[in-house]
Amino acid sequence: MNDLSENKQPHIPVNGWRTIGTARFGLAVAVVSASMVIGVFELARLRSPSSAHEPFPEGVSAREYQLAKESFELKYHRIADRLDVLSWLAEWYLGRERRPLAVNCFAAIPSAHPQYGRMARYQQGRALLELNRAVESEQQFRELIPLEETAPTIEPRYLTDARQRLRHLLEVSLRFEERQQLLRGVIARGEADHFELLVFCFPSHLRWNGPTTVQWLERFQASDPADPVLNVALGRYRTGQGKLDEARPILESVVHARPDDRFALAALLACLRDADDPDEWSRRMTALPAQLSDDPWLLLIQRGVFANQNDQPEIAVAAFEQLLSQDRTCTEAWTGLAESWLLLNEPVLRQKALAMVAGLGRIQNNLSKVNLHPTNPDGYVYVADMCAEIELDHEGLLLTQYAEKLAPENERVRAAREMFQTRLASRQGGLSEKP
Repeated sequence: MNDLSENKQPHIPVNGWRTIGTARFGLAVAVVSASMVIGVFELARLRSPSSAHEPFPEGVSAREYQLAKESFELKYHRIADRLDVLSWLAEWYLGRERRPLAVNCFAAIPSAHPQYGRMARYQQGRALLELNRAVESEQQFRELIPLEETAPTIEPRYLTDARQRLRHLLEVSLRFEERQQLLRGVIARGEADHFELLVFCFPSHLRWNGPTTVQWLERFQASDPADPVLNVALGRYRTGQGKLDEARPILESVVHARPDDRFALAALLACLRDADDPDEWSRRMTALPAQLSDDPWLLLIQRGVFANQNDQPEIAVAAFEQLLSQDRTCTEAWTGLAESWLLLNEPVLRQKALAMVAGLGRIQNNLSKVNLHPTNPDGYVYVADMCAEIELDHEGLLLTQYAEKLAPENERVRAAREMFQTRLASRQGGLSEKP
C-alpha cells in the first residue's frame, strides 16, 4: 500500500561533486550546485498541479498531493511528475476506501499514458461500479476492452475481469443483445468460462430477475435516476414483479422523451399486455413502424403475439423467425411459432416447434446441474445430447468443445464433439447454422 507518512522525507539523488581545494572554486561550485538543485525542484514544481494549467482533481488537497509526491520520490528515487503522483494518490485512496477521490485521480490520467493509462481505466471502472455509478463504470470498461484486445499492455486477467464486469452491467440492465455481442468474441477466442458458455448458448434460459439483481439495478438507477437505459430496466423489473402501477409511468416517461427508442417501447408494450389493457396495447401495436432487422427480441415477441391474435400468421412467422435467428433457444418464440403454424394449417412444422419447446424445457431443467458442477465433462455432454435431439448443433458443439478442454482424453467427449462437427459440415443453411 502506498505510504503518505508525513514523517518520511523524499530522497532525491543529486550527483556528488569532488571537493575543490581552493575556496574560490568551492564557492563557485556551491553556487552552481545550488542552482542545479533549485532548477530541478522548480521543474518539478512546474510539472505539478499547483500550476494554473493543471489543477488538483476535485477533492484532492494540496497537503495530500505533496505527501504523495514525497512518498513516490522516496520509494523510486526520482522526481515525480503529475501523473506519477495522481496514480500513487489514487491507489492510496482506494486502500482507504475513499473511492470518489480515487475515481477523480484516475479520471485525470489519460488512457494513452504508456505506464498508467490502461490500469487507470480498469481501476476507475471498478471503483465506479463499487459506487454504483454503473453508467460511468461501463464507459471505462468499453474504452479499455478494445484497446487491450488490439494491443495488450496489462496482464490478461485484468482484461478478463473487465469483460466479466461489463457483462454483469449488461445483464443487470437487461441488455441481452449487447451481452451476446460481447460473449461472441469471448467464445470465438476460446476464453469463456463455464457460465459465459451457458449464457451464450442459452441466453433466455438463465434469467436475471432475482431479488439480488433487482437490488443492483435499483442502486444503479438511484445513482443515475435520469438514465433511460436504467429506467427501462427498472420498468421491466417492476413489470416482472407484478408492480404494474409503478412500471407503467416509468416506461411511459421514457417513451415520451424518446419516442424512437424501440427498447423502451417494447418494455412498455410488455407492461401494457401484462396489465390487461388490450385497447391501449392494440393501439400502440397498430402504430408500430415496420419490422426492422435489428428489432430487439422483446419487441419481436410483441409483434408475433399481436399478429397471431389478429389472424396474421405470416407476419407472426416473420417476427418469430427473426427472433430465432438471434436466439434459437427462445422458448417463447417457438411457442408463438407453433401457434402460427396451426393458423397456417402446417401440422408438420407445428409439431417441430412443439418438439423444440419440449426439448428446451428438458435442457433448462439440467442447466443448473451443469452450473453446480462446472468441472464435470459429463454434464456438458448430457446437455449436448439433448441439443442433438432438437438440432441445436452449434450449441452442442460448443458444449462438447468445452468438455474436451476439461477431459482431453475422454473418448465419449471426443466422439460427441466429432459428431456435431460432422452434422454441421453436412448442413446447408437454416436456423441451426447460426450461433
